[in-house]
Amino acid sequence: MADEFETQEDERASELSSISAIYPEIVIDPSDPYSASIDIRVEPLKPLAISFPPLADPGTESGILTPPTSVGSGDAALAKQDLPAAPTAPASLPQDAHRLSHLPPLTLKIRLPDGYPTQQPPVFDLQMASPWLPEKNVAKLRDAGHSIWEEMGRDQVVFSYIDFLREAAEQAFDLPEAWEETVIVPQNLKIALLDFDRQAKRAEFERKTFECGVCLDSKRGAVCHRLLLCSHVFCIECLQDFFNTCITEGDVANVKCMAPNCGNETIVIGETENEKRRRRRRRKKDRTLDPSELLQIPISQEQVQRYINLKRKNRLESDRTTVYCPRQWCQGPARSKKNSQESESESEAEEPQNYDPNSNEDNLPPRNERLAICEDCSLAFCKVCKASWHGEYFSCFPRKRDELTKEELASEAYVKSFTSQCPTCEARTQKTMGCNHMICFKCNTHFCYLCSAWLDKDNPYSHFNSKELPCYQRLWELEEGDGLDVQREA
Repeated sequence: MADEFETQEDERASELSSISAIYPEIVIDPSDPYSASIDIRVEPLKPLAISFPPLADPGTESGILTPPTSVGSGDAALAKQDLPAAPTAPASLPQDAHRLSHLPPLTLKIRLPDGYPTQQPPVFDLQMASPWLPEKNVAKLRDAGHSIWEEMGRDQVVFSYIDFLREAAEQAFDLPEAWEETVIVPQNLKIALLDFDRQAKRAEFERKTFECGVCLDSKRGAVCHRLLLCSHVFCIECLQDFFNTCITEGDVANVKCMAPNCGNETIVIGETENEKRRRRRRRKKDRTLDPSELLQIPISQEQVQRYINLKRKNRLESDRTTVYCPRQWCQGPARSKKNSQESESESEAEEPQNYDPNSNEDNLPPRNERLAICEDCSLAFCKVCKASWHGEYFSCFPRKRDELTKEELASEAYVKSFTSQCPTCEARTQKTMGCNHMICFKCNTHFCYLCSAWLDKDNPYSHFNSKELPCYQRLWELEEGDGLDVQREA
């Protein structure tokens, strides 16, 4: 009896030793020489289409409440032996769908009990860092191990069971049928699932060798970068040299793939006019790199910020719907609410927005479309008359003189004669009493009431003590205020 027990121990140790030679990644439990664990990687032969409906979707599996920081994700994976079909998305697929090539692994825990393999079956347990497989399907996979042990005449079965799981994983456990349906995965697992697929693809990329299209050297993927838009691969050193030069010289239009024919489309013989128009629109698409991808290469943050600023400047200069702030010290770009919603292809066909306020109303935009807001200083102004925004129901100035009423002419003359303009925001101010050191009620700018010059906030009165300036010794001029009843000195 003791010899039989010793033989069983030898068989168990021998089997695990053989498995370790075949699968070096298997981990033997140091506290139990007859227990081990191994991760079964799930890398389908074809990428799986996976959709992420909202959590409130009634088709979502209840009870799967894994936080997005977990390392696993999914909805169902099935073994090859008569398992039920997985839930698939309805005919109208949601927008939030992705094709994934790597799914989180299943951890197979193995324990060979006393009496194995002839008397007792092995104990197999499948675990996951997060429940991306429903428990009913996990149970069927466990039962498959016992069935294989019975079919093999109660012989050593660990290798066959691992091989069964690996083959099933390559077929994504027959999910979905014909590789055309979309597998539904709970929304709360989206981040973990996409992050795992991204990291797995990056690790696979770093293990491979690529020929750089610029220096033509063969280099490991760890020192290369695959462009997201076109998938061309270049070494990081060549990308950094080329892109840094382009950004430094202001040639941001060439911060794109360096492959000679990248982006060129083949003309299809017999294509219709609609297809030609669609092809032309696709060719006009901006193929420059996204700033986030430049940071991944990596390009320094200062260069990427310069790249963003130059691209914005070029875009605004080429966009004919752009108007500029009327403040002389700003002159930042501004777009109206209407124009900001238009696509660039539509705006290219429009004329430059320089309007003559004295022209016929038919040649001017509707009054409810004249508001523009500067992106730099946030000034709201009218893009027709370039004055501070006066509302939709107020006519732009200047208008034709014969269109103005006597009251309007008198008001205009009074404002020009007895008010001073803030040099920053151009708000009009009328003094009622005191000295000529003014502080704008709108933007808090310090300025001279007599000449509208900027004053030093810390020493505003130096302006009135400088003999070279016309306001010398005129601090208290118009002390009683400004108006028709006050005599202004020349």
